[in-house]
Parts: sequence; structure tokens; C-alpha cells
Amino acid sequence: MVALAAAAAAIAGCGASAKPPAPAANQTVVNGAGQATYPVSVTNCGRTLRFDHAPTRVISGWPTNTDLLEALGLGTLVVGQYNTSNGTPAPAYAAAAGRVPVLSEGPPTKEQLLAARPDLIWADGSYLFDGQQLPTIADLAAQGTQVLILSGFCTDDATKAKVTDVDTDLATLGRIFGVEASAARLRADLDNRLAAVTKKVTGQPAVPVAMISTYNDSIYTYDGVYTDIAQRAGARNIYAGTLPAGQYYAELSKESIVKNNPATLVYLLSGGENEADARAFLARTLPTVRAVQSGRMIFLSQWDSTNLAGVQGVESLAAALRP
Repeated sequence: MVALAAAAAAIAGCGASAKPPAPAANQTVVNGAGQATYPVSVTNCGRTLRFDHAPTRVISGWPTNTDLLEALGLGTLVVGQYNTSNGTPAPAYAAAAGRVPVLSEGPPTKEQLLAARPDLIWADGSYLFDGQQLPTIADLAAQGTQVLILSGFCTDDATKAKVTDVDTDLATLGRIFGVEASAARLRADLDNRLAAVTKKVTGQPAVPVAMISTYNDSIYTYDGVYTDIAQRAGARNIYAGTLPAGQYYAELSKESIVKNNPATLVYLLSGGENEADARAFLARTLPTVRAVQSGRMIFLSQWDSTNLAGVQGVESLAAALRP
């Protein structure tokens, strides 16, 4: 158990005073974010997480997680973030997110993670907590650090993820931090925004779209939350249900796209990719496809799929499909 020993040593080396003492059980605590009676327990991905006090040192493992924490007024508690190359903060939260230390632009090392002395890590999945890249979730819990997983990615299987998973995560965060009223208000706003899109597209025929992206000149398509975004925006993902079991993305052959000849392409831009380059790639690679010939190409951020950004993705796609 070398990884466990190293993790324990790293955390212990931070000193017993690194984290604030827990208040007594059943004590009402007023913190910088809100008020709650602790301890509280929440269920996340089939696990029960107990908090004797609100976390005060939070690490965000995905850019949209950072945005949501900021939206709830919890930004001052975020002491680190990783996977920052996988998206950019929403404009409203960019300045605040820019002040949060970046542990790593991709997955962090054990040393980077533990040096931040977190008492809560909000991660995009459990895949990094394997005892090698990072300590296991159980090992971290034993040392006083809880791991919360995005609810749509509990098993690292994104095929079941939905835009409305943010409702579950808002309720969970509200209980953990004692900001249930703020979480409820934000949830109501998101629900109203989605309802407005639903009203706009109801009764309209679903627009068939191919949702694609590229990597190293290979073309990929997506299912899971991207199919949900398409449906909510009044579209139909033509590749939904065609991917191998358990996969939310898969490589597409050029021949497959040419054969299906979609009239509308939704191109999911990855980090650092721009629309001009994507257009040039499509014109060069798929010149005979109807969407390319007619210019019916919609460009969205690939990362507008979780938390607040998922709702933004629905709104953006709906507006582009039916201006």
C-alpha cells in the first residue's frame, strides 16, 4: 500500500492545525456562505458523505464546477482547481475563477492535490482516484477529505448524464454548505430558462443534427448529455443510440457522415479550438455534405454540457437552430 502510505504522510505532514476544528454535533454554524445545523449527511453516487462542519478548503476538478461554486457564493472557499484546459470560465465568473490557484491544467499529481490541504474535492468522475494517480476515495475520507462526484458521472459512464443533473448537485451543495436557499433560487432560475426553451420548441419538428468534434484530424460523435442538449433544444442527434454500450463518444468515419449527409452539423469546439479553423477543416474534409455546402454549421463549446454551462448549451443551440 505504497500509495496509501504516501498519501497519509503527505496529509499528516501538513500539521494537525491545517484544517479548522469541527464544531460540536448538532451545532448551528454560521460560515461565510450560509447557516446550517451540523452534522449533515448527503448521498452522492451511492455513497453517504457526512460533514461535521461546512468545508473550508475546496478543490474543483472541472471548470463548470468552479463556476457553480462561484454562483453559490462559495468562491472564497475554493483553494485549487485542476483540469482547467478542459474549458473556460463563464464570463460572469472569469475574474473570480482566475484568482483560484491552478493545481494542474490536466489531472493533478498526488503531491499537487494534497499540498492544497483540501477537505472537499468536487471531481468530474472517480477515474483519477485509483491509488496511483491520486489516493483512493476511501483513503482520502479516512484522512478527513471528502470527494464529491458530478452526479451525472458517478460511474465514469457519461451515457446517462442529463442537463438537469445540475439540480441534484445544487441540492447536495446546498446541504453541505448550508446554502439551501441560494441553491433553490439558482435551481429555479435554471429550470425557468429550460422551460422557456421548451415553450419555444414545443410543437416544432425536431431538427436532425450530427453532433461532432475532431481530434488529430479524426472525427468523433457524441451521445449522453449531448443528446439530451439536442433534444431539449428541439433537435435530434442522428447518432444517438448507435455508439458502443457504455460509450458517450466514438470515432466516426468520413464515409459514415457522407452517407448520412446531414443538413445540419453541430460542431463541438474543444479547448483552444476556434470556429475559423473548424470551418476550414469541414470544408476540406466534408465538402459534399449538405450542411457544409449550405453553411448550416453550428459551433458550440464542447464544455457547455454540465452544471450552468449545460443550460447555456441548450439555450445556445436552440437559438442557433431557430433564430
